[in-house]
Amino acid sequence: MTIQVWSTDETDAGARGAAFGAAFAAGIRAALGEYDTVLRAAAIDLASSRDVVEDCLARTTEHAPDVAAEVTGIARGAGLEPWRVMLLSARTEVFALMKLTGSECSTGVFLPADGSAPRSIQTWDWLDVMSAATVVRRYPSAEGRQVVTFAEVGQVAKIGVNSAGLGLHFNILHHVSDGSRSGVPVHVVARRILDEATTLDEAVAVAGMAPVAASSVLTVVAAQAGSPRAASIELTPAGVAVVEATPGRVLAHTNHFLDPGLAAGQVIPPASTTAERLACLTEHAPLVALPDPLERALALGALPDAPITMRPRADAPPDQRWSSKATLALDVVDPAIEFHPGGPADVTRAGWRRVPVASRTV
Repeated sequence: MTIQVWSTDETDAGARGAAFGAAFAAGIRAALGEYDTVLRAAAIDLASSRDVVEDCLARTTEHAPDVAAEVTGIARGAGLEPWRVMLLSARTEVFALMKLTGSECSTGVFLPADGSAPRSIQTWDWLDVMSAATVVRRYPSAEGRQVVTFAEVGQVAKIGVNSAGLGLHFNILHHVSDGSRSGVPVHVVARRILDEATTLDEAVAVAGMAPVAASSVLTVVAAQAGSPRAASIELTPAGVAVVEATPGRVLAHTNHFLDPGLAAGQVIPPASTTAERLACLTEHAPLVALPDPLERALALGALPDAPITMRPRADAPPDQRWSSKATLALDVVDPAIEFHPGGPADVTRAGWRRVPVASRTV
């Protein structure tokens, strides 16, 4: 998998999107072709998915007009209709409405008891059949903050950190209420948090303002000037729950709910390894707690047959073959995102990269 890096100083959302769309037109078109193939394999026609995506774009225009303007700009730069680009950021909502479920992503956060900064790590797991062209994108937000975010090419945001020292990890969840209403895409909610929030409380407030159509968990880590905090914000159409980290302990999240109330309505695919991956992170808390992000990743990758490095099952259909595409960590003191293609078992010292918020030097 290729992880590219793109930086801009453009403050106008539409112009920024147009520049990105022109630069990544080929990758965006390729990604859309792969999504079309997956949707057809799941017997979802493009007309049905278009209805969902058009609604998501309309809700984004109401809830986050700058983000909608950027999406429209990307479409203009890539020579595509806006709804086609929006599909990349609304794919969770399309899958939710069509009742497609799958496992992706394992996140671990350690909140030191001595008040030092949170330490985090995440795998991003996605379909093996997707080439997963991804980009780490650095840009100025309308609120005056610098943001670095990792996402699929053309997607508005996923995992990232801003210049205020607030970072965000992203895992999918499934709930019986998914697809029960229209809503703001969860990737747009993540983008708004990165653009706007400076504290955990602000991140929770932003998340709570967004009516969503699909479930996900956003694990937020915040430096907060000597009083660091971290919490998993579980989003569903039925409600929002916040599970806060305890100092001195690991807060791990995979693909099932930690809040008991929301867990009552969760949907877990039969082949999911969510419980095993959660246990792996909690049982190896000292490794998640390692101060250096690279050493953290290497230590977890050295665990024999650790389930947090997902490998595609040959006996699974193409739309259910999950693979670890990237391993990422966030620095919220000297804000930066660090990453490597593949799961922790694939991480090498030579391949580990760091993209800071404060500098255009990569």
